[in-house]
Amino acid sequence: MRACFGGVARSAVCSLALWPWLLPALAADPGPAGWQLRHRDEATATSVYQRDRADGLPEFRAVTTMHARLSALVAVVQDPAHMAEWVYRTRSVEVLERDGPTQGVSRVISAMPWPLWDREAVVAWQLTQDPQSGTVVLAGRSAADRLPSSPDRVRMPSFASRWRFEPKGGGEVEVSFEGHADLGGNLAFPLLRAFVAGAVWQAPLETVNGLRRMVQQPAYRAAELAHIREPGS
Repeated sequence: MRACFGGVARSAVCSLALWPWLLPALAADPGPAGWQLRHRDEATATSVYQRDRADGLPEFRAVTTMHARLSALVAVVQDPAHMAEWVYRTRSVEVLERDGPTQGVSRVISAMPWPLWDREAVVAWQLTQDPQSGTVVLAGRSAADRLPSSPDRVRMPSFASRWRFEPKGGGEVEVSFEGHADLGGNLAFPLLRAFVAGAVWQAPLETVNGLRRMVQQPAYRAAELAHIREPGS
């Protein structure tokens, strides 16, 4: 029962869009490489796709275009202090290790609706930029051995995500956010299944739209990062 219940009430917040990837896609519109369209947001021209992995875990992919500088986008996704303001249902993000601006290890804590237990993921991340195309990739994967499990949270067995920022010219950037996760716990528990089902397309959509909103804030819009090369520079 520990994997499903907690001893105190929890607010209905989660993190890094971790939860939607545990149910199969419902759409019948096949996309590239087996992706199926799950939701299309016409207001922001954002498409959310899903597909099944070989291990049975569905994975997600949200794609859109933003008018933004690469440095501004990277400044947002590398700022743990404000991730709770835009990453879908995030409680907190703590940097555990950091090796310069391009790699490190973070702990992501997410909360579930009461009486479910909070979840946490320990994520090793790395930032790279292609010298020819200028495309920036921020990839994360599970690194559970970097930190002992907490007795009052459920450690997620597996997690992987990737942000990709591809310059398209004229200040436009194609933004994609993809990944998969295993929440842990028992999906036969109705409340857990209901929560997962409700976040199937909302998590990636709201996270990408949150990035769109944050990147326009003056502090990020004017960011200059030495480890990021802007197109044409």
